Amino acid sequence: MTDITRRNFLKSAGVMALAVAAAGVLSGCNSSKNPVMADVKVEYWREKNNWLQDLHIGNGAYDETVSVVKGGKVKKEQLTKLGDACSKSGTTYYANKVPDEIEVEWETKTPTVKIYLHM
Repeated sequence: MTDITRRNFLKSAGVMALAVAAAGVLSGCNSSKNPVMADVKVEYWREKNNWLQDLHIGNGAYDETVSVVKGGKVKKEQLTKLGDACSKSGTTYYANKVPDEIEVEWETKTPTVKIYLHM
């Protein structure tokens, strides 16, 4: 048997406690827990009705790109150009039908969201 003094025991216990604490801190660096983000193109369109066809508002001048968790939805509060598309395009459009979360077309080459505004 080896002789273990109280002092050596306390030193060893302190080193072990630090090792356990360091392992917990380092596990926070695991990149698999970080969400994968994707750029999503947001297009603003006039809603089709009985006598009007779909129209890309401003011919794409108000389109924007937002960052979304891959596989997720675009949130309405991310749309920085929504107000401009409604009021500065020469025609007044309304955004009250735009949902708080909008589905993304993830299957396309560039993930896209089409926002349909009505007159």
